[in-house]
Parts: sequence; C-alpha cells; structure tokens
Amino acid sequence: MKKEVNVKCYELEMDKSAEKDDTLEHVKINLIYKETYNDFIKYVIDYFSSSRSTLNGVERIYRQGAEIRPQFKGHKKSFEKPAIGLAISIVSYDKTRDEFKCKPLNADEVKTVYKYEDDITFKVVKDDLYNNIAWFIDLSQVYPFSMVRLFKILYNENMKKLITFLRSMYEKYDQALGETIKHLKVPSKPSISMEDVKDEDTFIILYRCQRTFVSSVLTPRLLREAFSTGIDKLIISNTVSYMLTYDEDIAFYYPMILNYLAYRVKILGGKFILNQYGRPVEAIKIAGLDWRGEDWQFKVAKLSREIHEKARSSLLKYLGFPDNLALFELIDNGLDIEVKNSLGERVGDVLLTMVKEIKEIEDGFKNINEHVDQSKLSEAIRRVVEEDDNRSNNRGETKLKRNTKNKDNNNVNILDFFK
Repeated sequence: MKKEVNVKCYELEMDKSAEKDDTLEHVKINLIYKETYNDFIKYVIDYFSSSRSTLNGVERIYRQGAEIRPQFKGHKKSFEKPAIGLAISIVSYDKTRDEFKCKPLNADEVKTVYKYEDDITFKVVKDDLYNNIAWFIDLSQVYPFSMVRLFKILYNENMKKLITFLRSMYEKYDQALGETIKHLKVPSKPSISMEDVKDEDTFIILYRCQRTFVSSVLTPRLLREAFSTGIDKLIISNTVSYMLTYDEDIAFYYPMILNYLAYRVKILGGKFILNQYGRPVEAIKIAGLDWRGEDWQFKVAKLSREIHEKARSSLLKYLGFPDNLALFELIDNGLDIEVKNSLGERVGDVLLTMVKEIKEIEDGFKNINEHVDQSKLSEAIRRVVEEDDNRSNNRGETKLKRNTKNKDNNNVNILDFFK
C-alpha cells in the first residue's frame, strides 16, 4: 500500500521590511497555508515524466543533453584558475608518424594565466586519439535552421581511462591539468554513435534549452559523413535539448514550429525563461501544433527543408565567417579556435535578421499563423516566458510588451505583424 506524505506547505509573509531593522523584533510574520506537499511537487513530477513531453512522430525527447566538463575552460569561480578544456583543435597530421598535433581551444588563456613558456599542445597517434574523442555540440553552435560548426572534444566512456589519457598528453602542464581533473565529468555513453545511424535514418532535432530556444536539424547523411572521419561518436551538451525521429518531414517540421514560437516571443518583447528544457515541447502541445500529417504541415516541412539549405550561408555572413566554412573538419588547422572565439552573437537577433533575408521563413510563419488558435498560442507562449514580477497581484501576467497599437486589447492578433 502506497503511503502519502502528510506535509503542508506554507508561504511566509512579513508585514514590515526587515532590511531597515537591526533585528526582527518588530517584524510581524504571517504563515499562509498554500497546499499539501503532494500538490506542491505534482508539477515537478509531471514535468519530468516521459509522458508529459511526447510529440506525434517523435521517437524520443531529451530535455537536456549530456553533462561533460570542462568543455572549454570549466566552471570557473572568481578565485579559481581556468582548467584545460576538453574541446580541442586538431592542428596538423604527420602522415609518416601517423600522428596528430592537437591544441585545446582555450590554449592561449591557459598559457597566459599559468605563465607557461611553451604553447599548450600535444601529439598523439591516430588510434589513441580516436579512442578518446567525439564530435561535440553545445548551445553556442545551434542557430535558427542552422549549425555553425561541429567541435571536437576529448571523451572516453571510462573516466579513469580518460584521466590516464589526459595525464599522458598534458604532463607538462600539471597545474592546469589539476583543475581539469578536479572538474572532470563525462557521460557513460555518447548521445549518438555510428550504430544509431548505420542501418536507419535517424534525424536529430536540436534546440537550445536556455533562453531563446531556436532549433535546427542534424540529418543522418551529415552524421554519417562526420562519423566516417574516424570520430564515430557525438556528445550533445546539457545546454541543448534534442529529439529523435525517423521521419524526414517531421524532422524539418518541428524546427520551424520552435523557431516560430521563439520569434513570436521576440516580436512581442517577452523575456525568455532561463532554463527551457521541456517547456518548448509543452508549448507546441498547448498551441495544438504537434504533427498530424495535414497538408499545411507538409508545406511547412518543405519550406523548412529549403530554409535549412539557405540559412547557414546567411548565418556565416552575419557572424563574419567565410561562406565556405565547413560544418566540420577532422584537421581544422586551428580554425576551431577562431570560430569558438567569434561566437556569442545574440541568437534572437540572428533569427530576426533571417526572417528579413529568407522569404521562406516568413512564408512558413504565415502558414502556421493561418492554422493556429490565437488563444491557445497565447497560453503556449506563457510557458516559455518569465512571469510578471508582481506575481501575487496577477499570477497570469507574463513579461510581454504589448503592441502599442493594441494597448487596450490584451489578445494581440499575431497576423497583424505580417501585414
């Protein structure tokens, strides 16, 4: 027999601000009963249950990817020195010795902080590197309808083996390596491997799980090409959410919907919640925009496919990268370091620019507008934006700036933005 926890939850209120008093002696405290413990945690349980975030046509949803650290320089507190990041550039390859020369993406920072005389590099034979490396995606690489670059990261499913490898490669930089090992964390398995795409077409729908949840697709063809380099694993960071599907139309449909929802928040002036995770998926369900195989959805998927073919060129131009920058390179000659150092543009601004430059995005958003219920859309948007600061006075309000032309009408018609 299941026994329920009999705990009551209260809200504490103070009638007088304690900030101006040296003691709490004259502060009146009220305890207001709110709900039972079971009611209080119900939302949390629902949120993390797999049934809550199922979407039609999607095989599996990961509200966040794998935790691996230190990725670039580690979680650094003000009093801590940087760690050697696990993300690396393969600078060159010596065919005679079958040996790679590698460099961490934050090599210059490490050299400066620790005052090392030599550059932070290591040489490793090909087989040893292939046993301790994976492709890597984090939030900074995901943009609307596009990816900037696949990075490479040192990784082994067995942490002890990875530590042994790191010590053998970075033995001259023991102090910086100590910070790396102190913060080291790796997942027990990769997010995606060659086995996942070898015999069937697995599409990966990516979206940022912090703030502006823009989305893009990784196709099985791209994954197979990347894995054919000898690096046959992919780690998707815990700053990225992702979904798996075997249907190409569905794979391109959902990024259009996610980018559409993000765009709606942007033009309404909303402030995105920091940690999105499963919220955008819930927003799709609430808005009634999950896949049903209707004619208009196939049109949206087709437009999304066309946008994905154009968007990266627009993105590279916006970020100031050459138009011929490859999506991934085994031997990048240090280019990955330059790319990483150049990232950081506000992704919402990139989305707004793309809408102006790529006609198919506007066409796709208009198509969605014609088939979405405005009241449901409004409710869906509330799932991904912060509540108003004055929660106790109006718990339903969200931080959305109303269109000045509609000041007296809280139900802003989104179609007005496309006239």
